[in-house]
Amino acid sequence: MSVKKISTLVLAFLALALPVAAAEHPVPLEKDTDCATCHEDKTKGKAVHSAIAMGCTTCHEVKTENNVTTVNLVAPKEELCFTCHEKSQDAVRHQPYDQGQCVVCHDPHTSDNPKQLRQPVVQLCFSCHGTQQPGVTLSGETGTVTLPGNQTISVQEYGKAPKLGLDRGGASGHPIMGHPFTGPDPRAKGTQMTCLSCHQPHSSKTQFLMPADIKNDLDLCTKCHQ
Repeated sequence: MSVKKISTLVLAFLALALPVAAAEHPVPLEKDTDCATCHEDKTKGKAVHSAIAMGCTTCHEVKTENNVTTVNLVAPKEELCFTCHEKSQDAVRHQPYDQGQCVVCHDPHTSDNPKQLRQPVVQLCFSCHGTQQPGVTLSGETGTVTLPGNQTISVQEYGKAPKLGLDRGGASGHPIMGHPFTGPDPRAKGTQMTCLSCHQPHSSKTQFLMPADIKNDLDLCTKCHQ
């Protein structure tokens, strides 16, 4: 192998070994600066991440050297959420959850939706599992798909999400033609049916991420259809 090729390989290895550079903050910060004085929008809303009350440095590392402040995450983004939220060991895991892509579905700071979801449940699920959904754009140049909340995933990842054929203008059709997925939930009186009526969002012991008390497809159906 030539010296030039060896040098190229060494440089490539060093580049991979070095940590990702932190983002430079627009202005220098004092050590005890209250981030909320500028980022108040990250601390208020209908659903605020409990970590906000613990302080921004729970998730962000802030360093100021020579009048330059940089901000980085305290752990790789794929691992950060699992430093507080223990990762499930269930056999069936939702791909974004399994890969630590929590912020694809959840805003890490605050949201108007429960559990800091970026959209209401049905719209959020169909942003990956539907076709031609509002707010979802494909970029052939970058090979990425932009989801609501300006979150991006690769075209390959997006393609792995099963796409559901719907009917009645997208109002029904899953798991079979004509079956509604909105309206009153027969399993929980006084609540509305969503994708979470039949599926777990993160993990399950049963195929298709079915609820923990469900053993198979028929068992799920008989919970509503006696």
